This record gives sequence, structure tokens and C-alpha cells, in this order.
Amino acid sequence: MIYLYFALFVAVSALLWRIRGGLWKKYIPANKVWYAVAFGLLGYFYFGNFEAAIIGFICCYASYQLYGWGLYVGRLVSGGALNPNLVQYRECELIDDLLYSCRISFKGKEYYLYQYPRLFGFCGTTLTGLIITFLWGLYLGSIAVMLSGLGMGVCYWLGYLFNKLVPEKKGGWGYGEYIFGAYLGGWLAWVTL
Repeated sequence: MIYLYFALFVAVSALLWRIRGGLWKKYIPANKVWYAVAFGLLGYFYFGNFEAAIIGFICCYASYQLYGWGLYVGRLVSGGALNPNLVQYRECELIDDLLYSCRISFKGKEYYLYQYPRLFGFCGTTLTGLIITFLWGLYLGSIAVMLSGLGMGVCYWLGYLFNKLVPEKKGGWGYGEYIFGAYLGGWLAWVTL
């Protein structure tokens, strides 16, 4: 029975994360809120009180609405040049300050991370995932959940690769949302069941 609950967690999480990303946006009002509602319900059943549900909802909603990550996922799935001096190539100040300053010197020449847009996007997406799940881990008291967001870059990259087999309109972004949602559901199920 536990495996059935685990599978249900994963499936619901994948679907809700994809809805949060815009699936059925015309038909589902306030698409960004439903993943946080489910997280709040998880908090209610895990901690056993309504106050925990409200805190869980706020924690989850704030974590993924606090910063955008479209620039990072966009570069991960489609590439494209970056210019650190233009505001349209900035998403999250914390992450941008880290990534735009990353460079290595080799044989007298400097190579900046932003010169490699897919790698830049992968790193940005990964750090965004860490920001998102860090708050969740604090709420649940779980270091595993706290660090699980580091898999976000891999999940969206897998979506990009799957898009090469079965193309979709968003270049694999939608597949990445399903994969990352399932991944998050797996971690949450593992910690709370």
C-alpha cells in the first residue's frame, strides 16, 4: 500500500508542478497556487494542525514565486547569447551575481560561464531549485528535502533531451516541469510517508 501512496504522491506532484507552469492555464484559475495548496495539505496531514497547513502553503508559494527562473530554463533548453550588462538577461540577483562572475583562466585567456549559455542555464536552474526546496526542508525539518532542489537542473535538462525524441511547443520545458514535479513528489513522499 505504501508503494501506491508513493506513486500517487509522485503523479499528483508532477501534474500540479506542470499546472503551476501553465498547463491548462485557460481552464484552471490561479494556476500558480495549486502546488502550494497541495503542499499545505501535506503539512496539515504531516503535522496534524491547521496552522502548519497555512505555514506550509505560504512557505511553498513564496519559495517558487520569490524569484523567476525563466531565463535559466530558457538558456538550458534553447541556448542563446547572454549579456550580463543588460537587464533583460537578469533574473535573480543572488544567482546572477554568482553566475555572471564565474570564470576560469586558461593559458592567459579568461572564460566566463555566461559564454556557455546551456551550462549557465543549467547552473541557474539548479541554484533556483535549491532556493525553492531550501524553505521546504526548513519547514519539514529535512536536510534531504532542503537539498533536493539541486536536481532541478538535471530534471529540466532531461526534459530538453526528451523533447528531441517527442517534440513539444516549449522545447522540452513542459517535460522538464513534469519530471521535476515527479522528482519533488518522490522526495516529499519519501520524507513524509
